[in-house]
Amino acid sequence: MSKKVSFCMCNEGYEKLMEKVKEIHGDFVITENKCIGVCNLCGYKYIARVDGKLIESEDIEEAYNLIEASIRA
Repeated sequence: MSKKVSFCMCNEGYEKLMEKVKEIHGDFVITENKCIGVCNLCGYKYIARVDGKLIESEDIEEAYNLIEASIRA
């Protein structure tokens, strides 16, 4: 079953994180949104949602690893 991964366009650096996910999981539904509902975090953390579950980290590699773990769960 395909997963949905959503990124906030206001989150600085989201493009790098999104591209990394697309490279590995190009068959997933990957969306860029104006907001994913955590505006208090997107100014200083990398954020995404995997099937609605919030992923957040101050480090891009850790954020990617958390996304991967959520995808596998």
